[in-house]
Amino acid sequence: MKKLRACTLLMLIVFFPLRCVGDEGVLSDRIFSPSIHTVELYRTGWRLSRPILVLGEENTLSLDFDDLSDTPENYRYTFIHCDALWHPSDLLPSDYLDGFVENNLRDYESSVNTTVPYVHYHLTFPNEDIRFRLTGNYVIKVFRDDPDAPVLTARFFITSNEIRIRGEVVEPGGPDRFRQQQLLLTVDYGNLPLRSPADELYVVVQQNGRWDNILRGPRPSSSGGGRLVFGTPSAIIFPGGNEYRNLDLKSIRYQSPGIARIEYKAPYYNILLKPSELRSMKPYLTQQDLNGRFFIENSRGSDADTDADYVNVFFSLPVNFPFEGKVHLFGALTGWQCGPAGRMQYDMQQHRYVATLLLKQGMYNYAYAVKKEHTGPCDLTLIEGSHYETENEYLILIYYREAGERYDRLVGTTTVSSRKIR
Repeated sequence: MKKLRACTLLMLIVFFPLRCVGDEGVLSDRIFSPSIHTVELYRTGWRLSRPILVLGEENTLSLDFDDLSDTPENYRYTFIHCDALWHPSDLLPSDYLDGFVENNLRDYESSVNTTVPYVHYHLTFPNEDIRFRLTGNYVIKVFRDDPDAPVLTARFFITSNEIRIRGEVVEPGGPDRFRQQQLLLTVDYGNLPLRSPADELYVVVQQNGRWDNILRGPRPSSSGGGRLVFGTPSAIIFPGGNEYRNLDLKSIRYQSPGIARIEYKAPYYNILLKPSELRSMKPYLTQQDLNGRFFIENSRGSDADTDADYVNVFFSLPVNFPFEGKVHLFGALTGWQCGPAGRMQYDMQQHRYVATLLLKQGMYNYAYAVKKEHTGPCDLTLIEGSHYETENEYLILIYYREAGERYDRLVGTTTVSSRKIR
């Protein structure tokens, strides 16, 4: 079944009073089946956008993924409404959905002229089968027969945007001012019936697409006159980090910058990258990136969804001694996680970290991260460095639960770039 191709990748926050992740019952972006690859969730028509719907407007989201299989599966999908902490809410599906609770995923197509066969699946929603009634955090769940045994889950947002948010990224004060970025916010809450705005509105800030270092529940520095102000001494502060490393896999016929060798060993093309360099002690260098995302593209094809091939990519990071903690490839290519998929191994003989990923052709961003503990964020600064000049994108989300309501409303969203502070 041939689908209409949307023009361009993905993306996709949570909430708790501090900068920590991991909680019992929290739903997240996960792939449960080893055959599922390249999951993208985005605003239809712009594949580099975040998956945010505005309730009541004519806008849709698109979900794309591949199943590395020769034959199509009878996939189905459903939606789960979540609270601001990404726990399933107490609502019934009939409270937040109009239409059928479970639906068939009918739009799929087999790959064309690829060495690795796969079936590409596409879904646009809301659609004639299902529509949404409430704002908040949502999870789409794709499964075969049993909804309790999904093959993937992905998060998205539905907002009313009934409040106004203004933001600016500045260089903070203090001894780490050249390594950090501070976000100043003004929230105009308008006609919301608030008795204690500083306590009833909940602010969440996400840097780029990361889920591990989200800032939840910062306190305003002042309130009054229908607005909350988050300025100094409020601490909406993040490490500036560095621009992500770029990887061009659009072609398997020529070596783009950073590629040392391309060879075919059935059933895969194998791409060996040039060794990476530590950047923690290097000065900041301006370069364009996708803020950690990826974009699927085949330079010799006409529809990358089905004619882009899968290739093995070999990464290496030479260091004299292993780091204290585990080293991971980090970004959208590994689901924004320091998990098993992107974990690197240290080669004691060659004094380097190595890893191999199976990736679909396209443009990728990645970074090297160190994970020292089971909890807490991945540390990108030890290998990549950190600079206040780095261009980052911050997503701000404002939640509100009115007295007597059983769910957290998402009443405002906006994005702010740090580009102006250079």
